[in-house]
Amino acid sequence: MSATRAQEHANRLQIEVRGGTVPVWIRGTGPPLVLLHGLSANHTEWSAVASHLGSHYTVYAPDLLGRGSSLVDRHARFSLGEEVERVHAVINALGIRDPVVGGHSNGATLALALASRIPCRRIVMFSPVTPWTKRPPALDMLRWRPVRTAIRPLIGICRRPLTRYILTRRVYGDRPPPIEDAVRRYADPYANGARGRALLRILADWQPANVADLAAPVDVPLHVVTGDRDVRIAPHLAEAWARLIGAEFTLVAGPGHGLTEERPEVCARLLEGLGPAMDLTTRI
Repeated sequence: MSATRAQEHANRLQIEVRGGTVPVWIRGTGPPLVLLHGLSANHTEWSAVASHLGSHYTVYAPDLLGRGSSLVDRHARFSLGEEVERVHAVINALGIRDPVVGGHSNGATLALALASRIPCRRIVMFSPVTPWTKRPPALDMLRWRPVRTAIRPLIGICRRPLTRYILTRRVYGDRPPPIEDAVRRYADPYANGARGRALLRILADWQPANVADLAAPVDVPLHVVTGDRDVRIAPHLAEAWARLIGAEFTLVAGPGHGLTEERPEVCARLLEGLGPAMDLTTRI
């Protein structure tokens, strides 16, 4: 695995990994902070958070393989182990040491798994997938290549209306970002045929039950944060997960699953460890 500097653009580096190329947006100066986005999102979900932190940290925000502007091979796979291995490769290629790691949704799973591979200063998990998060049964059909082949053309046709529906009904709470901009940011990358194909493979390979196999790292502070209007991952499950792994827990009033975009200032403060005096049931 190596960093390819031929395509270096201002604050972006392209990192070669197994299965393709991952772009990483880098901003700010200071100790390293790695931000990992959700299952089908991309680095832009962290843009507002990063803007609060660039004067205190060097912020690294990748587009995970198959998402955003990444370049993905036809046969790439997306099990938890393969996803974590690619994140690990990116961190090694960039020479990052002892980072703070923030992860949202499935990115929180990757953050926790990463802590078993590298020393981390602190891990903050926003709206995390839990061992009790249900996998929609319809996703099992995507394991069959003929099904994925039949569905693939619909991604280009339906990506914007479906994304709009998911964001407005299942993601955002009381302070959504401008919705058409969000639809564009999250839907348009899948106009690319390779990423559209990868999305179906990502959904087919995603197994939230694998979260139960992750062990909490020793001597690494853990913090779970969720919005009280999250309808994708119920707050009580996030709190139960925090208790199980010995993490601090913060419930934020108002946001849904889009916590990182709805309350970026709160997320930034918690990543810095500058939140209120907290116990396991803090509410802010």
